[in-house]
Amino acid sequence: MMGYLKELFSKQEDSQERAQEKRKEKSQELAEVWSFYSSMKKPASQETIAAMLKEIQEIRGFISPECRALAAEAAGVKESVIDCIMKLYKSLKPAAYEHRITVCTGERCMSKEHRKQQEKRLGRLKKRLGIEGAIPPEGALSADGTVLLETRSCLKHCRTAPNMLFDGELAEDDSMPLCSKGNREA
Repeated sequence: MMGYLKELFSKQEDSQERAQEKRKEKSQELAEVWSFYSSMKKPASQETIAAMLKEIQEIRGFISPECRALAAEAAGVKESVIDCIMKLYKSLKPAAYEHRITVCTGERCMSKEHRKQQEKRLGRLKKRLGIEGAIPPEGALSADGTVLLETRSCLKHCRTAPNMLFDGELAEDDSMPLCSKGNREA
């Protein structure tokens, strides 16, 4: 029994050491990225900032608030500029979520004809995802952190209103796993 416990603790220590080494490597890679981009002639150009953010995301899997602050410092811009670029490039993730749901709140989708349906849809989604209150501009993460729920003024699919995107694809309420008729609670 003691031999088994020693082996188990040894494996745990090895696993912890490997995880710590990986974190150290990632930190070094991030430092290299910030150093490279801050030394550029035009670190504040949109293309340069987007490239830096993409590299950060490749390393970490998402772009944390701390990374956004350091990226702003490296580029010599305000954090609000970084936030705007992240909104512009939807592939840049502000958190380590797996799915992104975007509900349209544009004029056509929220017209008298579609408002109730869209509000019910949003309510069902919030309930299923464990999100309370209003959805902030940057979106809200589900209780388990795997889904980002956001609203956007217009998805540019007005002909098929009301609209919603699931991982960037136009989705109908009934085709979404989180809203299907069998799962409806509202």
